[in-house]
Amino acid sequence: MNTTKTPSQVADEARQTANDAVETTRAYAQNAVNAAGEKVRELRRDAEPAVEQLAARVQQAVQRGIDAASTTSARAQRRLEQAADVTGRYISDQPVRSVLIAAAAGAAITALIVLASRNRRDDY
Repeated sequence: MNTTKTPSQVADEARQTANDAVETTRAYAQNAVNAAGEKVRELRRDAEPAVEQLAARVQQAVQRGIDAASTTSARAQRRLEQAADVTGRYISDQPVRSVLIAAAAGAAITALIVLASRNRRDDY
């Protein structure tokens, strides 16, 4: 029995070995990709409840902020109305004094504006 192989047979065996190696590597790579994909899906499933909880907490915080702003706005509106009522009553009870206070306030504001404009002109 002749065990010597022809170059063609050796080449065929080498080609078959290479094909087997490629197929084994391809199968291994496919298994790795499948495992990684499953891990990603698992992580996504695990993360979804946490993301939903976080979104719910953010939404609750935003709602509390809106409610607080609304309450503060209503409180400020009531205080402004009270101040306007007190001011109106004072003006009707003390008309001369009210005019004198308004004139003094106007004079003070005018003096501040004149001083500020002079300082600006002096700076240039």
